[in-house]
Amino acid sequence: MARLAVRAPLLLSRNFWIWPIFGAVLISVVGLWTRNLVEATMKGELANHLQTLLNADVAALRLWLSEKEADAKSFAADSRVQEAIISLSGLSTAPGNARAVLLSSEPAKTLALYIKPLLPVQKYQDYIVVATNRTILISGEEDLIGHPVPAEYEPFIRRALGGQATVSRPFYWQRPATNQVEGPTMFSASPIRDGEGRVVAVLALRMDPQEDFSRILGVARMGETGDAYAFDSRGIMLTASRFDDDLKRLGLIPNNRDATTILKLQLLDPGVDLRTGEQPAKSRANLPLTRMAAAATTEWSGYDVEGYRNYRGSKVVGAWAWLPDYGLGVAAEMETREAYQTLNILRRAFFALFLLLVLSGLVTFVFSVLVERLQSSLRRNALASRKIGQYVLLQEIGRGASGMVYRARHAILRRPVAVKLLSPEMTNEANAVRFEHEVQMTSQLTHPNTVAIYDYGRTPEGLFYYAMEYLSGINLDRLVRQFGPQPEGRVVHILRQVCGSLAEAHRIGLIHRDIKPANIVLTRRAGVCDMVKVLDFGLVKAVALGPEGLSAKAVVGTPHFISPEAVRNPEQVDARSDLYGLGAVAYWLLTGKTLFDDENVDVLLEEQTTRTPADPSQRRGAPVSADLELLVMRCLSKLPQDRVQTAEDLDNALAACAVAGTWTTEQAEAWWRDHLGGTQIIPIPAPGER
Repeated sequence: MARLAVRAPLLLSRNFWIWPIFGAVLISVVGLWTRNLVEATMKGELANHLQTLLNADVAALRLWLSEKEADAKSFAADSRVQEAIISLSGLSTAPGNARAVLLSSEPAKTLALYIKPLLPVQKYQDYIVVATNRTILISGEEDLIGHPVPAEYEPFIRRALGGQATVSRPFYWQRPATNQVEGPTMFSASPIRDGEGRVVAVLALRMDPQEDFSRILGVARMGETGDAYAFDSRGIMLTASRFDDDLKRLGLIPNNRDATTILKLQLLDPGVDLRTGEQPAKSRANLPLTRMAAAATTEWSGYDVEGYRNYRGSKVVGAWAWLPDYGLGVAAEMETREAYQTLNILRRAFFALFLLLVLSGLVTFVFSVLVERLQSSLRRNALASRKIGQYVLLQEIGRGASGMVYRARHAILRRPVAVKLLSPEMTNEANAVRFEHEVQMTSQLTHPNTVAIYDYGRTPEGLFYYAMEYLSGINLDRLVRQFGPQPEGRVVHILRQVCGSLAEAHRIGLIHRDIKPANIVLTRRAGVCDMVKVLDFGLVKAVALGPEGLSAKAVVGTPHFISPEAVRNPEQVDARSDLYGLGAVAYWLLTGKTLFDDENVDVLLEEQTTRTPADPSQRRGAPVSADLELLVMRCLSKLPQDRVQTAEDLDNALAACAVAGTWTTEQAEAWWRDHLGGTQIIPIPAPGER
């Protein structure tokens, strides 16, 4: 994760075309989060609105039911009515009583006198008096007298005989004598008590549910598709629907003028939208209840704003409540297309903006790529012209992942130089900062064993370059690969010169951080052979000021030569890290091998922090001077405090070795004459070549 955090900014800076895509993704994520937040808020508000509407419907219904119960109590509280019904209950127990006796009795006449005139005023159709044995004692319809009440009457009769005024839910009106079903009806009922407080009969007032009962739930409907209705425990609708005409057209209720959904429609989920003409996959007998009805009939109140199908197959949102004291449920629903009309507009707007954003990002990406390709083409053309600033490019002598090095000459001074530049494809702000950082750091160093920087610039086409002294010779990597392990005296001679270069850098607070064989070149200067030049201060770190242009927490360096602390805590490396790298270079020169042979980077980094390399003499297969070997292994200590502490100290320790001074000028000249023929151009590491 840490490595990703370090590499991500560099990746974005190298591939600047990623920014438009990154911006589009970021804005899309923020937009999606905002849309989801708005959608959640709107759903919450819709849920509250549905529940508020449902609560209003339930409150109105309960108020109406209470009024009907009060009506029944009011009729039953009249002393004349009470006396007449008590007398009737007494007649019903006398032997030989018949319907004619009951109908012609004085109590029956009294009831007819006081109750019948009030029924139309209170919107009641009829009345009945039921004895404790469930026999109808008297009624406005004479053919009911003397018959037991039908089974449908039992729930409200039982509650009334239990001493509770109540209102029945709608059910089919059935004549006991003929069992003829005439239509839906409802009753409000009240117990009749004798002088001792015992319930002796029930007075029930019959009414039409299509009057107030259905209308109450139709008052607070939402919008054009909102509907509110009541239903029983089987999911049978107890009120008329707002969509009776549609239901007739769909064949769900009889297609006649007076037909309604009351007691004729069960709340089944067809699984399809019936209004489109599509037919359910199952017969109605096998269809399940709607999500709302299935929940409510288990006496669970709730809401659903995600959407479900109603009895027409329409996608709706809804809220519902169950009234256990009346054995019925109430629901308020609305089609999702209307409920989420504003949200759908928002969704379409967001989708349009998202498409616009994607298109804008795509156009920006294409434009950016085209511009970059054009700039890269211009840079390649400038490179093809073989002229960079004041320098004429003669021959490419090195190439890396992000650039190359040319042998060149100054156009006016005619002085040979090496020109190091970024490749056209890798030219971007981050690489330019790093490139400039390398120039600035290296240009501060004047030691003869450090490569000299002459110039730095940027062409009008955007090519970054710097010119340094031109070196002919061989780097230590190729030296060992081509000619094998080196004599101990020559190794000490080389290492002391590197110590001189590093000592100057360390004195002004600079750490190289990438000491390795490829960055150390043997050359000839003013007739002097085996002159060392330290190259590539591109990873240099300013100790006092912190890293410039680089992340201090980045693991930088070459795995075979990197110090343990540069792996564990890159931000804490100091001059002793360079001395570890120089010890690894000495190991390479003496043995012809790196500290560890594994080529897997992760394994190498682990070995650098935990494993001690074998002694040089063991790896070389030949003796190595004890003092030199001990010094090299000391430089390779895992803990910085166990190493030689400064480059000056290491130089002095090398000078004290028994083999110091054994590599003579004559030997160096002879080696150069015999092996390199006097001069050989050795490529200088290019940008990105590590």
